[in-house]
Amino acid sequence: MVRVPWEKLAENPRLSESLVTLLMMRLCKRAQPVDGTGGDGGRDLFEYTDNGELVVYEAKSFTGRMSAGRRRQVERSLVSAARHQPDHWDLLVPIDPNPVEERWFDGLRGEFPFVRRWRGRSWLDEKFAAHLDLVRYALQESADYILERIAEARAERDVLAGGISDYVERARALHTRVQEISPHHAVRTSLDADGRTVVHLTPRGPDPDGQNAIQLTARVRFAGGDLQETRRRLRFEEALRFGGEVELTADNLAEAALSGPAGLGLERIAVGGVRITSPRQEMTPPLRGQVVVQQSSGVPLASLPVTFTHRVSGLDGGTLHGRDGTGVLRVRLRYHPRDRSARLTFSFELPESVLPQAMVPVLRLIALSRPGRFLEVGFAGAGTVRLRAPITTSMTPASWEPGEAQLWADAFDDLAQLQTRTHQFFPLPDDFGTREAGEVKDALALLDGEEVLLRGDTVSVGADSAEALTNLGDLFHDRMLRVTNGCESTLFTFGDHQINLGPCTEIYTMDKVLNMQQARHDLAAHGHATVVLRLAERFPPVRYLGPERPRSTEE
Repeated sequence: MVRVPWEKLAENPRLSESLVTLLMMRLCKRAQPVDGTGGDGGRDLFEYTDNGELVVYEAKSFTGRMSAGRRRQVERSLVSAARHQPDHWDLLVPIDPNPVEERWFDGLRGEFPFVRRWRGRSWLDEKFAAHLDLVRYALQESADYILERIAEARAERDVLAGGISDYVERARALHTRVQEISPHHAVRTSLDADGRTVVHLTPRGPDPDGQNAIQLTARVRFAGGDLQETRRRLRFEEALRFGGEVELTADNLAEAALSGPAGLGLERIAVGGVRITSPRQEMTPPLRGQVVVQQSSGVPLASLPVTFTHRVSGLDGGTLHGRDGTGVLRVRLRYHPRDRSARLTFSFELPESVLPQAMVPVLRLIALSRPGRFLEVGFAGAGTVRLRAPITTSMTPASWEPGEAQLWADAFDDLAQLQTRTHQFFPLPDDFGTREAGEVKDALALLDGEEVLLRGDTVSVGADSAEALTNLGDLFHDRMLRVTNGCESTLFTFGDHQINLGPCTEIYTMDKVLNMQQARHDLAAHGHATVVLRLAERFPPVRYLGPERPRSTEE
């Protein structure tokens, strides 16, 4: 087995984590990497399975043991990942857990039920053994390592003396020969993400009586008292009844056997595992609908258009998969025609780059979807179909505080208004938080001609002479000092973007010198001093756009 020098790679954490990310992109063909320059949101890459489940992968470069500090980092990543509402979350770290670490990891599922697997050093080494070029790429500065790989490559070329041309010729001949095995099935081979050979058998034509069908017979079993096995059983039942995907291991199969047309030799194949995947049926044209949150009386509170693009089917019904126009909200509608029931499931995924106004409708819908209200899904077209059911669980992500969806809906709505009024449009910054939301409100108030209160309790001024200090102290005998400051620009920074609202005026009213004695000492010792002045509580500092305005006599 290949030995990846994880300790050396850990000297450059980004290199180590990027190497693992590249590996997972090969193992999971649908995996998409996340640009972590502004924070990765608790995920290095993610993928959506055929049945729409969101799987998040978090890579860490740690080696040695999972210390308390490292555990806190993992827990912070989980808090961030929870905002995306994943179905599964895997930790990829070159540490094989000891019993204490296993108990800690298992305990995370109490707060984060989507935690699935710890993929440790042994697992990573095993997978890298099938992808040595990735390790070469990461360690090309190592001369010894490159020489070892060159020697191995030379041995491989000795087997195929003519190089690629020999391989192509042999592959073509084998492909031609294998098509002669069965008149009923075309045969194609490939390697899966784990380096295993996969044989694809495709019917050459219709088989109405099923005589040429390939069949799997087995007793399916699931271990009791195992949470992972319980979830696998539920996914198995769901896939059979309503479509989807589930993978069964050898432990789940007893007396498994394949059978099919003569000549394929299926009876000699040992079944080590089975992946059950429902055929994906594209919906052309897509099915358009509307998700509506209603009061119990039927009065609508919020709605959002959705488009269902494909479906999968099972024995009892099927599942429609769709999303809203921005792709932020993904929708799964499981339907059961026999008993006329349906279940609607949402997942929330923030795109890498999205304008704030695109987020507002989804967040409003989430904020208003509370138990006690109703959710209705209507489909456009002749003979309109509507499905209505009570909301039993809040749509707000588990890691959010109550009311947080409404807070962010208001904040993103304000940012969208600011962009519209200034004609400057940019994606939602990765680090947009409550502080930035407050600054957006200040900017809108300034544009409306209002005065905005400035934050802080003190201001500081410099003094370079004893006379200046004396004069400054004299100003505060039984009176306050007001300073008006004209600024050429009013800048607000949001992520990498700045908005300039133009010239402004700032007014500060001070009522006391807080450090005169220290200032005199600093002046004598250094030739200059910083004087701290207390802002008057009665007249807080303000800012407004444009030139100075007349103040009332009372002020």
